[in-house]
Amino acid sequence: MPEQVLTGIPTAPGIAIGEVFLFRHDEPEFREFCILESRRDEEIARFEESRGETRRQLATLRENLAHQVGEAVARIFDAQIAILEDEEFIGAVLDRIGRDGLNAESVVRRTAEQFHNKFISLDEELFRQRAQDVRDVGRRLVKNLLGTGDRTVGPLDQPAVLVTDDLLPSDVVHLLRENVQAVATDLGGAASHTAIITRSLEVPAVVGLKELTRLVHSQDRIIVNGNSGKVIVRPSGPTVRSYRAKLARYEEYQRGLAGIERLPAVTLDDHRVALRANIELPREVDAVISHGAEGIGLFRSEYLFLARNRLPSEEEQIADYQQVIKSVAPHPVTIRTYDLGGDKMFPNHPHPAEANPFMGWRAVRVSLDQPLLLRTQLRAILRAAAAGPTRIMFPLISDLQEVRQVKGYLEEVKSELKEGGFTLQSEVAVGAMIELPSAAVMADKLAREVDFFSIGTNDLTQFTLAVDRGNERVRRLYRPLHPALIRMVRMTIEAGHAAGIEVAMCGELSASPLATMLLVGLGVDELSVSPVAVPEIKKIIRSMSYRDAVALAGQALELDTADELDEFCREEMKSRFADLPIWFSG
Repeated sequence: MPEQVLTGIPTAPGIAIGEVFLFRHDEPEFREFCILESRRDEEIARFEESRGETRRQLATLRENLAHQVGEAVARIFDAQIAILEDEEFIGAVLDRIGRDGLNAESVVRRTAEQFHNKFISLDEELFRQRAQDVRDVGRRLVKNLLGTGDRTVGPLDQPAVLVTDDLLPSDVVHLLRENVQAVATDLGGAASHTAIITRSLEVPAVVGLKELTRLVHSQDRIIVNGNSGKVIVRPSGPTVRSYRAKLARYEEYQRGLAGIERLPAVTLDDHRVALRANIELPREVDAVISHGAEGIGLFRSEYLFLARNRLPSEEEQIADYQQVIKSVAPHPVTIRTYDLGGDKMFPNHPHPAEANPFMGWRAVRVSLDQPLLLRTQLRAILRAAAAGPTRIMFPLISDLQEVRQVKGYLEEVKSELKEGGFTLQSEVAVGAMIELPSAAVMADKLAREVDFFSIGTNDLTQFTLAVDRGNERVRRLYRPLHPALIRMVRMTIEAGHAAGIEVAMCGELSASPLATMLLVGLGVDELSVSPVAVPEIKKIIRSMSYRDAVALAGQALELDTADELDEFCREEMKSRFADLPIWFSG
């Protein structure tokens, strides 16, 4: 059969060439039957016994995973344990057994599927994770009801590429201990459990391949490229030889990064750039530290809502913020206030239906319309800031009035806390995200009101070019390396520096090796990227001179089209950094 090339979402870097180990999740078989009304209390007791055993198993799995990859990743199981205490889920099971009289196995499966379908229908990645967790817990409850327990496939006997529909957290302890060269899955996204776990274990991974399990058989040869997202099934001889060469070069490149996490991001002529990390949940802090980031430039706090599926209390927020702040101190943590709306919806919280939610009621607009929500978060951040350097950043700022409004609430909250006897950290910097064209145009005015800027290139690109990057028809027009965007970046940096404030960047462009030298040359003070991208960006910064970067940026600003700018950056970066994986990992 001819080779087949699939493209998915790369979630853990690296290249693997090996044989397929195909793993499919079995669905326990049982018959559905009715329980006499007089025996339903016994059926509920049987469910409760299964629930207790499931809780014990998950606690053991959590402990084992913590031993393997650390406490932060092991907290993935906390979400599953929480399902066993979820009033809505458990209440639905108990109610259906008592009301409908069906056996517990049937009720658990039906309820788990109902909740799974509810969450999987939502676009937000964290809801899809919750769907995965519900299905995993439901399957485990059914197995315990049937008395089949925790039997599963053990570690691989020999090196192979693990191909599965979805890698569940409970699979990790059993399957990923040894001999797994790479992971490729039908389902999953960039922030899925699979992504988090494989990155922590440093196993190359590509997810979201849709039909991979249907196309392969056990022992088929397969290539997984966690750098580009390509997966090649039954590759030809020439393809295998080509990828063996790429793998050798990639391994050599990785060896060259050894020890770089302990070094600063400073150019050959001593120009310092702050290189920080973007995170969504506290459990990612271990990766921030291990990859050598100098703190956190973007803590997407809305994920604390999405992960819980409810509004977290002030005390819960304080605990989460303090955990992160203490872990990276003395480096700073920049907490972005809730960027809810757009594609970040969550159940049990009213939100209007909108034709274009990305341009609608979201981010700082939600916060200003719901001041209690904002004030509670500001109280939590200010109280947590006693644990170490902390900065507050407001998203989707469109004009000066919004900045003054949020600062007004901040001052009110500070006064309330002081009157309540709380000792506040004296230095909590306030920043604005520059991700709308109006903010970039007004950057000189905004800079007088805040302590720092952070350029969010994802939305800035989308709104400047009027391109919905989720729309297949126009996605090709979404070009962060576009002359208009680069000019807006320069405008923002110059306005910030003229006012004496620092300018950071935290969008996807900040993690692109193609753009690193250009951005440094434009004068950006801080780059905030995913933890796994830190070593590569740091190596580029440490291998160039600031003088050359400024000259390159000057040339780039003279170019007229996105194609010209892209080609210029590729040629310049390839001539200076020929060993970057971007050139040989396609």
